[in-house]
Amino acid sequence: MNTFRQRARQMWLPSVCVLLALSAVACATPSRLASRGSGQAVANRSAGQLIEVSPSDADAASDDPCAEMFSNLFVEMDSILYSKYEVVRLYKTVRDKEYGTNIEVTYAILKSGGRTIKTFEGIYFGAGNQTDFGYASLLGGDTRQLLVSQTIPRDGRHWIVDLSSDATTLFDSKEWGLGQEDVCIHDFDGDGVQEISLAIKSFWGFDAMSMAESPMPGVVFKYDPNARKYLPDKIAFTRGLTDIDEDIKKIDPDEVPRNGLKGPYLAIRLDVLLHYVYAGREDDGWSFFDRTYKLPDKPEMSRAIKRILNSEPVHSFIYGTRPLNRRAS
Repeated sequence: MNTFRQRARQMWLPSVCVLLALSAVACATPSRLASRGSGQAVANRSAGQLIEVSPSDADAASDDPCAEMFSNLFVEMDSILYSKYEVVRLYKTVRDKEYGTNIEVTYAILKSGGRTIKTFEGIYFGAGNQTDFGYASLLGGDTRQLLVSQTIPRDGRHWIVDLSSDATTLFDSKEWGLGQEDVCIHDFDGDGVQEISLAIKSFWGFDAMSMAESPMPGVVFKYDPNARKYLPDKIAFTRGLTDIDEDIKKIDPDEVPRNGLKGPYLAIRLDVLLHYVYAGREDDGWSFFDRTYKLPDKPEMSRAIKRILNSEPVHSFIYGTRPLNRRAS
């Protein structure tokens, strides 16, 4: 895993894994994924050869809900083939309008029959970007999915494309407003179909909170065969309330910010509020927040939180205010 991804995983993974650990009912189920570490020879093959997808190591840390990541599956080649499809990493120069400089960036295309059918691009910053890809069997059986990630420090865009049928895009993290440098993979319910997980960063550095103390709710995406999409798993959010009563008991409703630092005071209350909200219990969440947040700016703070939630795609999906696009891309 590169340095960018290591930093990002250290920042968001604890928040994700709290939810994922509560959601995992079959953590010991072996993943049927291809790991970069288990196939170093793959990285040395010529670009024109077919890449086979093999199981990941059986001794992967079963107690770590995020033991498998997208980055474990990427291959060190600029082109790989599967069936009638070829994915290719390309290079180009783009103009940075802000600084007036040229930037060397990478992107990827998916080809079939010599024709480009999908392009994966759009994420870069002043020093460029990183584009990676590999294959996995996320849906079980003999299916094959293409995983593509385009990343920069602390941000990224991730795609899952089903190559076993018609190259339908099953997941695009941009559609959900989510961006980290890696994606967690795990079969939480043990049905042989892998779920994926990312964290919501909408409240990262919100108001007086530092990035380190900001709540980042983890989202489990489960494959919906009817929609042919990975969609947020509402049941996983409800499991995140397992110990919520114990957490609330630790919060002093008469507490005042220590040394005038509002960040920790806000963070602990916002974290509980978001657990309730994303579990579909918005009224309970706001009732809690009203009881325990006693600072004079409570009306303004409540409005600011609601503005963010009302524009956050996962929240909109949970409460039915976001239309589901069922058209295959």
